[in-house]
This record gives sequence, structure tokens and C-alpha cells, in this order.
Amino acid sequence: MNDPAVTGRKAGRRWLLLGDSAVRNLIAATAAVGVAGAFVVPTTSIFLNEAVAATPLMVGLFFAARSIAEIGTDVVVGAVSDRLANRRTVLVLTALLNATGALCYTFLRDYYLLLLSGMVCFGLGGACFGQLFAYTRELADARGVDAPFFNGFLRSVTSLAWVVGPPLAFWTIARWSFTALYAATAALSLLAAALCRWGLPDPGGPRTTEPDGTPVEGPDDEPSPGLLNMFAGVGRRTALLLGAVVLLLGANMMYQISLPLHVTQELGMSAKFAGLLLGVSAALEIPLMVLVGVWADRLGKQRLMCAATVCATLFFALLPLTHSRSALLALQLLNAAWAAVAMNIPVVMLQDSLPGRFGTASALYSSAFKAGMFLGGLAVGTVATWTGYTQVFWVCAGLTALAGLLSLFLRALPVHRPTDLTARTDPPEGSTV
Repeated sequence: MNDPAVTGRKAGRRWLLLGDSAVRNLIAATAAVGVAGAFVVPTTSIFLNEAVAATPLMVGLFFAARSIAEIGTDVVVGAVSDRLANRRTVLVLTALLNATGALCYTFLRDYYLLLLSGMVCFGLGGACFGQLFAYTRELADARGVDAPFFNGFLRSVTSLAWVVGPPLAFWTIARWSFTALYAATAALSLLAAALCRWGLPDPGGPRTTEPDGTPVEGPDDEPSPGLLNMFAGVGRRTALLLGAVVLLLGANMMYQISLPLHVTQELGMSAKFAGLLLGVSAALEIPLMVLVGVWADRLGKQRLMCAATVCATLFFALLPLTHSRSALLALQLLNAAWAAVAMNIPVVMLQDSLPGRFGTASALYSSAFKAGMFLGGLAVGTVATWTGYTQVFWVCAGLTALAGLLSLFLRALPVHRPTDLTARTDPPEGSTV
């Protein structure tokens, strides 16, 4: 159970972080990575369709193949990063690989060359996502700030990037071309690499005391077991949580792939409106992510996960039945509510379950995201080929409902607290943690 005095001190330090130059640079790097992702993810399906003349099945296979390349590399890079003295090296290298992948999108128009370059460059560069989570947790512990709030705050920066990114991306395509869009994406990735190299300090491990000598609550450091034992400490609770994350983020990826084509091809609306829908949802996520971070310990992380699955299932079940612009915009509130939880709380729960191994825990979350991307890519390709993009959303509703069942099973499992690497797991819902 949290000490109220410790909780109060952490709450008091929350907004003081904005005066920390390291935090400001981390915000800028996160924003650059977020905008770059918001340029690429929602436009790739249209890029493949219009510039490469790919079929729906080829579009789905493209996303699936990329995710296969990223899943394995994320976990390996995460385990290796926990053994390194400085995580910033990994951040710089992965950002540079993302820049290289964007340059390939800028100049290549052959489907198979794009597939190969995407698997190699974005496959390795995709680990930047998980490593930013790991660095954020390290900096939160070093500054003595509660992790759910700090992680939620940084995730809200990514959501803000998605407010700006998709509309700007589709506007850039309409005003100029795909070439200009992906050249700008490469420039943003290079900026992120520069910020990580020269703007982020070494957190130096978690602080254990306040300046006055008062102990700071936080997990003790554990040595990383390395590549051979990278899955040490991953028990049933962690496996259930990862399963729920795969299903939730798989549904989210299917939504992002299908929405632009559903809006333009089946509803007869403009690509700009598709970008607006993604932007509105991201705008609503920003305050919700911060609130989720503030309330996570009070309400219970597992309760929030269950509530998120309910909101997600309702959203995807209503989406195929909605045909007006105003109703589509109104539905984004439900979309933002579940995404604010799914994009924030699971990674903190995984980090809590593997103390001292934030790279591995964050990589597991990132790999679950990519596994969801793989599932989503296959489902989009097969379902859309036979029935159209509208029916994809019914599959999304089924996946999120299944994620809800896994979340309920997670709550039912007793909390296991052995003395090894799994010593710290989420407490029962009745506690204040």
C-alpha cells in the first residue's frame, strides 16, 4: 500500500518536471517520434493503394510482414538495452533507422523493395517506441515521480502529435505528394536522433532518498538476466495482460489501417475527413491520458483495463452502423476513452512486474503492439478482400470483447509475490496501488 506522505510528495513534483531541461528534451523527442509515426501509419495503406497499386490483400500482408520483423527485434533490443550502461545509444540508433526507412518510402515505388526496406529499417527502428517507454520510466524513478502520471503525460504528447500529424499528412499529400510527406518524416526522425544524443541525460538509476534523506518509494534494481533468460519472471498474470494488449492494440491497428479506406471508398467522404477523425480522437485522448495517470493508483489499473475494453467494444460495434459526419465525430469520445487507458496503463503494469528491467518490460509491451499489428494486418487483408473495409470493425469489436474476458481473468488471479525477478506485481484491486 502506498504511503500517503510519499504519494503527496510525488504529486507535488509532477508539474515541476516541466522546468527540467531533460524532461523538455524528452517531450520534444517524443513529439518528433510521434508526428513521424502519425505521418506514416495512417497514410501507408493509401500510399500502397495509390502509388504502388497494391491490392487489399497486399496491403494487409505488408503490415503483417513488417510487424513480424519488429516483434522479435523489439524483445531482443529491450533485453540488450537493460545490459547497457546508456540507453540513449539504442534510442539514437533506432531513430536513425526510422529515418532510413522513411527515405526508402520517399524514393521507392516497387512493392517488394518497399516491403524489404520496411521490414529491415522500420523493423529495427520500431524498437525506438519501447525504448522511449523504458527511458521515461527510468527518468520518472530518478526524479521520484509516480510512473503512471509521467508515462501518461508523455503518452499525451504522442496523442498531441496525432492531433497534428494525420490532418497535416493528408494535407501534404493533397498539396504536394507522398514524396514530400515521407521526406518530412525522415527529417523528424533525424531530429529525434539528435535530441536523444545531445539532449537526454543518463538518469543514473532510481533515486532512493529525497534531498532531506527521506526514502522514496520505488522498485529495487534487479540485474538483467540477459538474452538467454529474457523471459524470466513472465508468469500467468503477465501473459494474460500481454494477451489483452495484443487484442486491444490489434483492433486499434485494424481501425487505423481501415478507417481512411472505409471513409473514402465506402462512405464517399474525403481523405481529409479521415485525418480529422484521427486527429479529434487524439485530441480527446490528451486530457484523458493525464487523468488516467493521476487516477490510476486510486481507481486500480486492472479496473481501468476492464472499463477500457467495454468502451472499445461499444465503439467498434457502433462504427459500422454510423454514416453521418457528426455521428462519426461523436463516436471518437468512446474511442479516446479506451485508447487513453490501453496506450498508458499496460506498460506501467508490465514495468511494475519486472523491476529493474524496464527495457525488457517496455519491449514486451511494444512487441505486443506489433503482434497486434500482425493480427490486424492479416485480418484487414482477408476480411476487406471478401466483404469490404466496413466489416473489419465487427472483427475489432470481437477482439476487444475477448480482451475484456482476459482482463477479468487477470483480476481473478491471485497476486504472486516470489522473491526473484517477479517479486513486484500489481496488487489486488482492493489496495491503493
